[in-house]
Order: sequence, then C-alpha cells, then structure tokens
Amino acid sequence: MAKIRIAVLFGGASQDHAASLQSAYSVLCVLSKEKYEIIPIGITRAGRWLFFPGDYNEIPSGAWEQNADCCSAIISPDPHHGGIIKILDDGNFTQQRIDLIFPVLHGKYGECGRIQALCRLSGIPFVGSGFEAANACSDRMLCFLLLERAGIKVPKYYYIERAWLDDMDVYIPLIEAEIDYPMYVKASSCSHSIGANIANSREELRSAVKLAASHHHKVLIEQCLTGRELECAVTGGVYALKTSVIGEIKSSAKKEKSEFIEKTAALVPTKLKKSVQNEVVETAKAAFVALGCKNFARFSFTLTENDLILRKAGNMPGFTEVSVFPELMRESGVSYAELLDDIIESVL
Repeated sequence: MAKIRIAVLFGGASQDHAASLQSAYSVLCVLSKEKYEIIPIGITRAGRWLFFPGDYNEIPSGAWEQNADCCSAIISPDPHHGGIIKILDDGNFTQQRIDLIFPVLHGKYGECGRIQALCRLSGIPFVGSGFEAANACSDRMLCFLLLERAGIKVPKYYYIERAWLDDMDVYIPLIEAEIDYPMYVKASSCSHSIGANIANSREELRSAVKLAASHHHKVLIEQCLTGRELECAVTGGVYALKTSVIGEIKSSAKKEKSEFIEKTAALVPTKLKKSVQNEVVETAKAAFVALGCKNFARFSFTLTENDLILRKAGNMPGFTEVSVFPELMRESGVSYAELLDDIIESVL
C-alpha cells in the first residue's frame, strides 16, 4: 500500500515562528514513517519557503535554515499540479504531488486564513479549519461578534480603529462606561500575546491602545475576567462532533501584563458540577459550529461566580506533546500519535 504523502509546513513569517518550530518538531518526530512519506517545508522569518530534507533535530533551534540541502519549495495554487514545486539553485524545477498539507503554523500568516486560502486554491486537502473559520478565530473582534450572534457569552469589549487614535479623549469615557479597570488591550488579529497589555488607568489605556495599534488596525479592549480558567477541545465535523474532557489551567504565579503570559501553568483535570460540565461541552460545540471550524479547535473559558464566558477560540493550537490541546486529548484517552492519525484520517 502506497504511503500517504504529507507536506508539513512550519516556521512562518510571524512572531510565533519559534512556537511553530517546537510544535512542528513534535509532529514530525511522531508521524509514522511507515504510514506517511513526509515532506517538511519550512518558512523563514523573512517569508522564504524551503524544502528541508535534513535532521529534524535542527528544527527547534532554527539551524534547519542553514542546511546546505535546502531548496526553494512552494505550494502551487494551480490544482492541476496538485502539489509542490521545488526550485533548484540552477533554475531547474521539479513537481511533486502531495496527498495532504499539515500547516503547523501559529500566529499571523499561519492561522489567520492566508495559508488556508492557498491550500484551498491548490485543491490539496489540508489539516484544520478553512480560511473563513481560521480568519474568524484569529480576528478576536470578529470571533466575539459571531459568538454573540450564536448566543454565547463573551467578555465585555470595545474596539478602536487605528485611525481614531487622535480622538482618544472622545472614546476613553465611552470605554470606561462599558468596562471597568483593569482592561485587557490587544491587537484584534495577531498573536494573543503580541502587543497585549493590562491597563489600570487612563494613561495606561492610552499607551496600551497605541502599542496594539502598531500591530493591527483594529484594537480590542476587553473586560479582565476573574475566575476558574477552563479548557475544552472539540474534534470532528459538524455532523459528528466529539469533545474532550474539561481541563483547568492552574497557575502558581500571578499573571503579568497579558492573560497569556504566565510564569508557571499546568493543565489538570477538573471537578465541576454536572450542569456546568454540560454547559462547557455544549458551548464549545456551539462555538465550533458558529465559527465554521473543522477537524479540531480548542476553546478557553473563564467560569466566574455567575457566568461561563468564552474567552478564546484556537483553530491551530499548540501541537507539542505537552501543549494544552494534545494534553486534553490524552486525558480523553487519545495518545499523541493516535491524535495525529485521527486528524489525518478525518481530512482524507
């Protein structure tokens, strides 16, 4: 039986480049060499695409880019090719058909829909959500709008356009009327920790909005939530959704600047009332459908004294063996290797 030929994309021209290297290294090391023929394609920070035939151990450090055997390689948007084009140093090129693309890319340009749109144009099946859902998950403001329309509770929020910065004296009182300090401020469509800050006063709010606006033209100001931090993964398709066990993020240190920057954190199984468990599961499923996700997604909640609030939807969560999404699946009885096989099988 012929092996399934998989192009694994890693790196990327974003500030999440290093995180992608770690995720891709885990994926590449665990994918079965008996089942799959693997074509690793790295994207440098400068945006150059390179076929990488070397040792996977060169990937986490970034040394892979210096491998002398690398050559330019791109996904052809022409479905007639159905694969990648390798461009050699002498100008000659070769075509190689691909059965599936696994884009292990995080952050801007990786999980925001751009890569997914290219995969759609190529006609090659790919892992993860389509470009519409990827964009909806990565653009936090759009995500909140869609979730609200589906009747799902999200944090209180306000948004500012970069073009409105000169009128902040007008907008600050409006923001303060909606949200109490402290406020969480970030670029609407970017890595969740990049350009993100906590504002405890008007002066800090001005600075935080200005910083976030340097990363994206839309800035989101959110209510800072206090409560238990819960995680739930959803896998499958709209007609056959499965949910993981519910995990809880436990931190031994207070959060610094951003809800995503913590000194120490661990995911642990959690005990919840049956009614709360059902609410988390049903909300995660409803969010998966409302955003148009496919294959898998991770949802982050805050359980306050009175409400269950959905804070974040991740269409391409961390993929190291100890990342939250694989940990949730492991606690649900699905090993890391089984998870990768299941994802690939569901796409094909």
